[in-house]
Order: sequence, then C-alpha cells, then structure tokens
Amino acid sequence: MVAFGKKLKDRQIQEWQGYYINYKLMKKKVKQYDNQIKAGSLDRRHVLKDFSRMLDNQIERIVLFMLEQQGVLASRISALNNQQESLQEQPDISKIIELRESYRDVGRDLLKLLFFVEINAIGLRKILKKFDKRFGYRFTDYYVKTRANHPYSQLQQVFKHVGLGAVVGAISRNLADLQDRQGSYLSIYDQPSLPLQDSVVDSLQAAVDRLSHSTNFLNFLAQHALIMQEEFPTPVEEQVDDQRYHFMSLILNLANTFLYMVNTYIIVPTADDYSMSLGAAATVCGIVIGAMAVAQIFSSVYFSAWSNRSYFRPLVFSSIVLFVGNIMYALAYDLKSIPVLLIGRIFCG
Repeated sequence: MVAFGKKLKDRQIQEWQGYYINYKLMKKKVKQYDNQIKAGSLDRRHVLKDFSRMLDNQIERIVLFMLEQQGVLASRISALNNQQESLQEQPDISKIIELRESYRDVGRDLLKLLFFVEINAIGLRKILKKFDKRFGYRFTDYYVKTRANHPYSQLQQVFKHVGLGAVVGAISRNLADLQDRQGSYLSIYDQPSLPLQDSVVDSLQAAVDRLSHSTNFLNFLAQHALIMQEEFPTPVEEQVDDQRYHFMSLILNLANTFLYMVNTYIIVPTADDYSMSLGAAATVCGIVIGAMAVAQIFSSVYFSAWSNRSYFRPLVFSSIVLFVGNIMYALAYDLKSIPVLLIGRIFCG
C-alpha cells in the first residue's frame, strides 16, 4: 500500500503544485527533531515553537492561494452574471445554453479547488497525528485551539471554508435560474429541496459534504489524533497496528465479560459456602461478597481518568488484574487463606 506522501504527490494538480502542504518536508523535520532530542541538542520548547512556525507558514501559503482562486472564480461568476442579466432582456436559447456551460466550467474549476482544500486538510491532520505519535505530546489540541480561536485565524479558512460555500451557492443558484422552471419565479432559496438536475451541482454538493466531514471543526478538536474517515488510506504499519489492537481488544473484552459473568452467576452465589469452608465467620462471608463492589467504586474513578488518555492500556491492565484476582480466589482454597480470598475479590473489582 502506498504511503500518504506518495499519494499526495500523485494526486496534486500540477499547476498548483507549489501551493500544497509540503508533507515530505514536514515528515522529514519531525524525524530530525526526534534525532536531535535524543542527542540532547534540542529541547522540547524549541521543537514546539519551530514546528508551530513551520505549520503557520504552510497554512498561510495554502490559505492565500485558496483566497486568490476564490477571487478568480468570483470574478468569472460576476462576469457571467452580467451576461445573464442582458439575456433576460433579450433571451437567446443558444446563448443561454452557452452561458450554462460557462457556469459549469466554473463549477468544475471549483471542484478542483475543493479537492485542493480537502487534500491539504488531510495532510495537515496526518502530520499533526504523526508529530503527537512520535513525541507523545498533545500538540494537536494546543495548536488547533490557539490558532482557530485567534481573531486573525487562517486555520478557520481551511476548516470553515465559508467563502467556498458562497461560490458553490452562486453557481448552484445561477444554474438553477437558467433551467426551465415552467415559468416559476422561485429560486433555490425558496425551495431548497427542489432537485437541480445538474451533474456539476450534484458533484459540487458531494464535494462540499465530503470536505465538511473531513474538516469538521468540532470533530477536529474532539479527536486528539484526528482519526477520521479519510479518502487516503494510512500506511501499512498503521493499519496493521490498528487491526492488531482491535483484535486484541475484542479478545480481552470477551475474556473480561466471561470472567465477570462467572463472578456474578457462580462465585457470588457460592461465596458464603466457599468462605465458610475456609473457616471464615458468617460476617466475613458478607465482606467477601461485597469486596468486589467496594473495589469497583474506587477503581472506576481511576480507570475513567486513565481511559480518557488511552483506551488499550487500561483494558490490558484491568484484564491482567481481573485474571490474577480470579486465580487468587481459586488458590485460597488450597492455601486455606482468608486474606488471599479477600485480596482476590478486591482485585476482581
């Protein structure tokens, strides 16, 4: 499977090649930071500052080019609007058809710009994910919050793409107005659910929906590593890791569920007889039964906080503790030990 950097290069629009995010350079820079930190020649603060500045420069180049292209498209639409107004005074079928095709040409160029924004947004997410994964920082949260909430935010242009939406609306409205509406005076704003029956408009809407999903700002902030559904597949090693973790998580969850059911339906009903066979008093039997529930009260707080930062490690740790607890509960009979029995129940909790 081809890595993202190769796919990014292959899918670039050649005439816009100099305006894409330089994913290869930034990936190389992350590796360089790692080597310098290990060698002790660079500290964490300098890395964060330098990488932030590099990201700012990359985003600024993307945004300025995007705004420039929006202006070009807006100028073309404005010129076409003037032609459309003149056609309202002197309708000409051939010129109307030609005008509609001109709007479609603008729409096709807009599709290229939408794809340009989307591929850069994906590249930005992936390099942030790679940086966090390499250094173990929560740099993504810091960078997005500080840049997106700034009054002069350029990142907002990438993730809100309001200007692009306005251009899409202008093309859609004018193409709809040029269609045969059987004398209707209503526009797309009066009947937004009315089908436009134009392939270019449909393609634009699909591209906008995909871009909105890919760059949704709230999801962007919510996901630490920005793990979203992407158009480009991740490298082989990342997919293998995810598949292994998902399979191991499934096995561990099934094992935990089995042991939990054993504790609920077998151990609890027989705990009093089991405890008394070890010479425990009747009151101790109640403590043995309730020890697991009491331990759950305290452990749930700790595991909730831990699972906010990581999912797999708390799952592995809890699985090991649960397994050890059940083993200790079983060994208590051979050891004739009430303390081992209680500790086993606490571990199960």
